[in-house]
Amino acid sequence: MGQSTAFEKLPRPRDSLSTTPRASVGLRAQIALALVAVLVIAAVLANAAIRPLTAAASRSVRKRAGVTLVRAVAGQIALLPAERGSLEPLVTDTVGEGALSAAAVLDADGRAIAQAGTFALALPRAPLVDGVEERSSMLRIVVGLPRGGAVAAEVSLAQSASERGLVAGVLLYTLVASSAALFVLYALLTRYTVRPLEVLTRAAERVAAGNREARAEPRGAREIARAAVAFNVMTEDLAAREAELSARVIELERAHAELREAHAQLVRTERLAVVGRLSAGIAHEIGNPLAAIVGLADVMRDGGLEDDEVQDFSKRIGREAERIHRTVRDLLDYARARPTSESKSDEPGVVFDAVDQVRRLLEPQKSVKDIAISVDVAPSLPPVTLSDDRLVQVLLNLALNAADAMKKPGEETARGSLAIRASSVDGRVRIDVEDDGPGIDEALRERVFEPFFTTKPAGEGTGLGLAICASLVDQAGGTLRALPRADGATGARLRVDLPAARRAEETINT
Repeated sequence: MGQSTAFEKLPRPRDSLSTTPRASVGLRAQIALALVAVLVIAAVLANAAIRPLTAAASRSVRKRAGVTLVRAVAGQIALLPAERGSLEPLVTDTVGEGALSAAAVLDADGRAIAQAGTFALALPRAPLVDGVEERSSMLRIVVGLPRGGAVAAEVSLAQSASERGLVAGVLLYTLVASSAALFVLYALLTRYTVRPLEVLTRAAERVAAGNREARAEPRGAREIARAAVAFNVMTEDLAAREAELSARVIELERAHAELREAHAQLVRTERLAVVGRLSAGIAHEIGNPLAAIVGLADVMRDGGLEDDEVQDFSKRIGREAERIHRTVRDLLDYARARPTSESKSDEPGVVFDAVDQVRRLLEPQKSVKDIAISVDVAPSLPPVTLSDDRLVQVLLNLALNAADAMKKPGEETARGSLAIRASSVDGRVRIDVEDDGPGIDEALRERVFEPFFTTKPAGEGTGLGLAICASLVDQAGGTLRALPRADGATGARLRVDLPAARRAEETINT
């Protein structure tokens, strides 16, 4: 698998930063709606307050003006002769819009001498009494004359059209003035609050999109300007931390590559060490057929043989040579297997073939010739996630370790029994390598897989074999454990659990 770049491994911005916010109304619209609501409320309150006040003020002014006007008319009438012709113009002049609604000069008996306008209320009857009487929206005023009689008048207390227009004008002025003030407030809020926030938001979006050079201009209200400065400092710190993280990721990638290479080299070294051990046993195994070949060749060279004897000797020489060839080929196949760094972890391994190759590699070994090797592996077992060459390396290491454990001090060969069994359990393949040696102490069953830990005498082991086997099995998604024998007898059992290859594919697809 190829290495990803450092930036691909850096944390990505959250998706919520790039998604549309739930609120569909922007800040400008919200401010405008709020100001319109304030304007409507102010207009309603102004109308509710101005109209009653102006109505009350108008009634009070009309009362005072009416009383004053009627008294002034009575004073003038007292100076004129009590003739209808001289009184009529004076009374008529006092009646009209903004003045009296109706006026009349009454004699002592209550009869009208002069009259202008239409009275809404009945004229007062004798005896005439000075006074002011308010009924509904009309005010009646009676002022006595020195020669007897009185001046009676009516004043309408209802607002006139001009007064209502004045009230409407005041309300309109108030509305216009309020609108202008609110417009100025909206402009100020937009300039010093909304626009700086939009600038800050756009800068944040650019940073979230990966542009670490984006900065927000400190403008607007003091609080927003401080927020912009803090955002710029945060962005600079983020860029610095991202660069540091990128450098660390690159360093970790380099270290990881070096570790993988070192691990591959260790696996290769351990494989070559096993090849050396196998070669020592095979050298002895090859010596016997070579001696037979040399002897048969010498006899044939001396001559004097019958034709059927020559044929028999030739066949025997061929069989011994084939035996040597097969032994060397098995060793070379194992030694030339692809290194771990070149193996593909997703190549399935066939347990039956791997165990058969291990058996063939063990058979020529002098050190295991007295060990009874039994194999119980069905060809129908599913392939596993560990490749063939890795599986052979793991099982061969376990078998050779078992043979070493069964070898008694001072003896060149080991004696005992070695069993390799495999079965399918719950979609996994279980392989047991069991011996009847001294076994592994319970306190050491976990430590035997630690690198450089060995129970062998000094100089006879590196302590890397089981550690590398455990690493290879773990990389394939399996486990390697040290267990006591299932039957309770003395000995050790190394169990390899590996996922079946088909289940691994199903897991990847899901």
